Amino acid sequence: MSILVWPPPRRKSKISVAIPASLTSDLPHLRDKSVRAGIVARAAALFRVEDIYIYLDRHGVESEGEFLCKILNYLNTPQYLRKRIYPISPFLKYAGILPPLKAPHHTVSGNLKTIGRGEFREGVVVKSGRSSLVDVGLGKLYPISKRLRKGSRVTVRLVKRRGDVSVKLASKEDVNVYWGYTAYFTGCSLHKTVSMVNADMVLATSKYGEIIYNLLDEFSNTMSTCRNLLILFGSPHESLFDICKREGVKLRDLADYIVNTIPLQGCETVRTEEALLATLSIINLLSCSQPSS
Repeated sequence: MSILVWPPPRRKSKISVAIPASLTSDLPHLRDKSVRAGIVARAAALFRVEDIYIYLDRHGVESEGEFLCKILNYLNTPQYLRKRIYPISPFLKYAGILPPLKAPHHTVSGNLKTIGRGEFREGVVVKSGRSSLVDVGLGKLYPISKRLRKGSRVTVRLVKRRGDVSVKLASKEDVNVYWGYTAYFTGCSLHKTVSMVNADMVLATSKYGEIIYNLLDEFSNTMSTCRNLLILFGSPHESLFDICKREGVKLRDLADYIVNTIPLQGCETVRTEEALLATLSIINLLSCSQPSS
């Protein structure tokens, strides 16, 4: 049976990923760093990831983590809001060459006549006072009867009445379709980041882990009751085992499963963004096979 649904629904089980701040540190040019970040953004959106946690895998790469967080959140922002939210920055010099996500919160019409009743949109607060004025990409500012912080990003529901439109404040949780991801630079070590997320299940990826095929049944059953899955990825320089050893913790104490999602790999090394695509593809297949509740 073919599954083709647009826009895609939000996952019943939330998926988050943890990636290292040093992800782009081996690349000398900002253009190449931006391209790698773009691959991560596309992978996250393709497989409906909701949170991206960027952990500090070693000292000296804080600026890399800040860059990665900024460009990931920039790419997740609808085009009609970017100029209001993001001032000109050297970090974003090559963002324009990256492919758009075209996620559901991006592919929205600017024509009032084609807007559906109860449609959700992303907006940014332009003016704050007793009430706030919000830009939702429809050519004018809309009032919300609540004091909101200027420059903050909000989710709103559009209300159509007699050919006119008003907006009501909503939350991301109100939207029943996939509504993009949020990236966070935790500034913390891997084990502190895992503790901070407090996931129901933690999956670590490693070529030294159990081959995913051997765990499919057990993992699939566990996923059926999981509400927040966190997937850990190593860096271009170190595996998760190496990172944990430096932090003085054991990976097996952090993760419920340590799996190899690319068995018999044809390249000597697997890049983090490649592991991200391979792993999320398998998780997506397993979650789609779960019975509907």
